Amino acid sequence: MTLRNILSKLYQIVKNHRVIAFFLLSLLLGYSQWILFGKPNWFIYGMLISGLILTALYEGKAGILDQFRNAIRFKSSFTNYFYVLITLLVANIATLMLAFLLYGDQPSLSMIRNEPQMIIVLILVTITGGPIAEELFGLRGFALPKLLNEHSPLVSSLIVGFFFGAWHLIEFFRPGSSQFAIGLEFYPLFIVDEIAHSILMTWIYLRSDRNLFVGGIFFHLTMNVFLVLFQTDFSLSNISAFPKINSHYFVIYTLISTVFAVFIALKTKMYEKEISLGDNTHQN
Repeated sequence: MTLRNILSKLYQIVKNHRVIAFFLLSLLLGYSQWILFGKPNWFIYGMLISGLILTALYEGKAGILDQFRNAIRFKSSFTNYFYVLITLLVANIATLMLAFLLYGDQPSLSMIRNEPQMIIVLILVTITGGPIAEELFGLRGFALPKLLNEHSPLVSSLIVGFFFGAWHLIEFFRPGSSQFAIGLEFYPLFIVDEIAHSILMTWIYLRSDRNLFVGGIFFHLTMNVFLVLFQTDFSLSNISAFPKINSHYFVIYTLISTVFAVFIALKTKMYEKEISLGDNTHQN
C-alpha cells in the first residue's frame, strides 16, 4: 500500500469519525505541555485549533465562514437571551440563599461591591477565554451540530458535557486556576455540573435555531461571569491567583443546575430525536 493510499484511507476514517478526531486532537493540543514537560499548563485554544483544522479539511472555506457568521449572529429573540440570564441568575442567587440558610455563609460579592466599574473589563477578559476558545470551532461550534445529526439532544449534551468536564482535569493540578480553587476531590462533581450546563446550553442552542452566539458564546460568558461575581472573592486588582471557592456554593450550585437541566430535558423531551422548542421544531 502506497503512502498516498494510506493517507487517503486515514482521511476517510477521520471524516467518518470527526467528533472523535476532534476530541482526541483537542486533548493532544490542550495537554501538550503537560505531556512533554510534565507541567500542568493548559493550552485552552486546543479546541479552537482542532475544530478549525477539521472544518478546513472537510468543509473548506465555506464551512469556516459559515461558523464565523454563526458566532456573530447576535440577532435572536429577546426570550432566548432572557432565558440564559434568568436561568443562571436564579441558580446563583438560590445558591447564595441556600448556603446562608443552611451554613450561615455570607457572600462577599467582592467585585459588585468594591469595583463594579471593572465588571465590563471582566466580561472582555472572560470572553476571550472559554466562551470563544471552547465554543468557536469547539463544543457548540463543531462537535454538537455533528452529534445532533446522529443522536438525540440529550445524548449529544451528555457527550459534550462529559468531555468538557473531563477535559478540565489538568486545571485541577494548576495552582491559580478556578478548578484548583475548587479542589481535586470535587472533580467528579465538576463533570456533573458541566453535563448539566451542557443540557441547558443545548436547549438554548436549539430554541434559538442553532445560534452559536446565543447558545454557546453568550451562555458560556454569562455562566463564567456570574460565577465570579456571585460565588467568589475574585478581584481584578489581585488577578494573580483565583481565590478558593466556597465548597458549599459549588455543591449547592451543581445540585440546582442539575435539577434545572433534568426539568428542561424532561419538559422539552430532549431524549427524543425530534423536539419542539418555542415556535421551532428541530429534526436531527
